[in-house]
Amino acid sequence: MAKKRKPRRGRPRKGRPDDLLAAGLPDPRTAEAILRQMLGGAAPVNADSPAGKAQSLLDRAYVEQDTSKRAELARQALQAWPDCADAYVLLAENAPTQKEALPLYEQAVAAGERALGPEVFSQHEGDFWLVFETRPYMRARQGLAFVLWTTGRREEAVRHVQEMLRLNPNDNQGLRYTLAAWFLNLDRDEDLGQLLQRYDEDSTTWLYTRALLAFRQEGDADEARRLIREARKANKHVLPYLLGEKFLPAEQPNGYIPGEPSEAIQYAGTFLAAWRNTDGALAWLRQATVSPRKKQQEEPAAVGPLPIVKQRLRKLPQRADAWQSGWIRLVSRVKTDAGPVHPWAALVVSETSELILGHTISLEEPSVDQLWDALAQAMEKPAAGPAYRPTSLRVRKHAYWEELRPHLEELGIRLEVGDFELIDTVLQELATGLGGSREPGLLDIPGVGPEQAGRFYDAAAFFYRQAPWKRIGYETAIKVECARFSGGPQYAVVMGQSGMVMGVALYEDLNVLRRLWSGRMTDEENARETVATAVTFGEEGEVPEPDVEAAQRYGWAVARRDAYPIVYRKERGKVMRPPQASELELLEVCLRAIPLFVQRRRPDDPTREEIAVPVGSSEATVGLSWVVNI
Repeated sequence: MAKKRKPRRGRPRKGRPDDLLAAGLPDPRTAEAILRQMLGGAAPVNADSPAGKAQSLLDRAYVEQDTSKRAELARQALQAWPDCADAYVLLAENAPTQKEALPLYEQAVAAGERALGPEVFSQHEGDFWLVFETRPYMRARQGLAFVLWTTGRREEAVRHVQEMLRLNPNDNQGLRYTLAAWFLNLDRDEDLGQLLQRYDEDSTTWLYTRALLAFRQEGDADEARRLIREARKANKHVLPYLLGEKFLPAEQPNGYIPGEPSEAIQYAGTFLAAWRNTDGALAWLRQATVSPRKKQQEEPAAVGPLPIVKQRLRKLPQRADAWQSGWIRLVSRVKTDAGPVHPWAALVVSETSELILGHTISLEEPSVDQLWDALAQAMEKPAAGPAYRPTSLRVRKHAYWEELRPHLEELGIRLEVGDFELIDTVLQELATGLGGSREPGLLDIPGVGPEQAGRFYDAAAFFYRQAPWKRIGYETAIKVECARFSGGPQYAVVMGQSGMVMGVALYEDLNVLRRLWSGRMTDEENARETVATAVTFGEEGEVPEPDVEAAQRYGWAVARRDAYPIVYRKERGKVMRPPQASELELLEVCLRAIPLFVQRRRPDDPTREEIAVPVGSSEATVGLSWVVNI
């Protein structure tokens, strides 16, 4: 991670330590300017020289709050001294898009090289950052590496960071953390292992990264579990961000405090994509970090008809009342370490009062002992009214009840088998009340049958396995033209670079994307004006249940357990709806064609390419081209 500035760990009188970061830390270049004045630097700059005049203008720019005035001061600095790398960096930082920032960072690096000259690189290799004159160049090259990464030029970005670590192995800029995340995203595990050994430390970043690497290499092994336990001790706040229990803020904190949420946010912001792209990593993390005590509390063991229990129950008074009991599987799903499941509910109801007197909820179909425990609870500690034994228990035919018959007879309770309306009604009301109506699936879309839905699932699995988000950066769009479908061109945006959401969205209005990426559109305007059809990927519990059942029934392809496709249509004005059959088919075509196009064409290549993909018994030809003027 870049720019890791560690404030003091002293706690304020009120609030958490992270409150220290809320007001923001000063620009480190301002503090550097003060230090430079105090120490004079290795080669003091004459204030009247071009470099001195440029530096004076930049010192004013760093404390200027108005971005337009900051940019103007940077341009004046370049007029005074064309080799002022920091002025280019300041302009790049204020550029509206990453594509516009890229040439500015390239000019910054070139200016820094000219200002230093070749002798400085050879003389100060190994302690490069300790020489004040080298820092503008190092800042420029760091900025260039980051923009190269975000624009999809990943290997180039890695080479820049590796070279900076060669020049300055002390890594005052914290580039080793960024490089570790990049190695993970590029599946360069061997290089990551060497980097972890080279910088042997017990930081939160290294502990979580070691655990992830161990899981990638060995799976759910003892060493991986040991490492994740150590990481959790170092900073427990990381887990909720990795597991999606908390959302990352729009902007990362200026600095971090070890062990606090600010550090967790910085780690997750950099490494979330690596965790999500590792098959099974998040499911393993969820399971490996659940304490044995918590697992035991999730579902206590059933007691059953022990002699001591029956002895207590025989002491209760008996009333002339018939109870009914049964169980049902609920519609709603709950998340477990093994994935989402439908819980089961067993009830005990009094015919006299028509009240539920006892119940049990379990993740699996209730056992004999659990059914007995529900009955014992209804007798000893009923949900309503006094404790007592009924004279009879009425149930549907099942082997479990026959197993409990002799125990009930010991208590003077007669078991009656048949069809009884009250318990069925109460169970159905419970299931409806807790589960509600089921979300519609693909087969509920008019005109979509198992064959088309299966093709869509197969295309989505292909897209996910190809992981095109690993090849391209942010702020990129692909123009999609297909005569098979009515309407004008659409613009595909591949999601997944940050690890937050993987998938692709087809936008209808390119101007919306331009405004969004330039920062001229608020979140509210984006939600109101965007029109798009999208598919994202998630765990089984995030997918409409009819789709999960249909995928199992028809054998639809799913790339991974956490890669079920979730498809939706976003209309203007925050309206969400399922896609139409034609919209689903267009998504299917794009899911097959986009990974092929991304492999063949760089984002700076405007060449239009036509790709034919199978659609059922026919083919669809789609024209794809990068939008290069965003």
